[in-house]
Amino acid sequence: MAKPPQLNVEKLFDGSYNSDKTVQIHISKNKDKYYRGFTVNNNAALVKKVTQLFKKDTDRAETSQDIIKDGGPSYSYMVIKNNNHDINIGIQYYSNSSCYLFINGSSEAFK
Repeated sequence: MAKPPQLNVEKLFDGSYNSDKTVQIHISKNKDKYYRGFTVNNNAALVKKVTQLFKKDTDRAETSQDIIKDGGPSYSYMVIKNNNHDINIGIQYYSNSSCYLFINGSSEAFK
């Protein structure tokens, strides 16, 4: 039986940031693909929270990769399997106060 992935990073899309002026949320879904994006600008505390949620999900990752630049990660990526489908999650850091997180995969991975 298919089950939802219950990712920690999905908590960012629970509606609590919809009115936050430092956040932009992007959601796209059709019968075959699922995509969510979460952009943070000028909010170091929120970037820290996004990073913490991302790191919690790495325990479930099939694969993960960090690109290190200037002493810290500039990009991190992982693949999590759910319902025999891949979920791709990545985070791009622009500074300690700005980042972009995405989650994507086939719709079957999120059922």
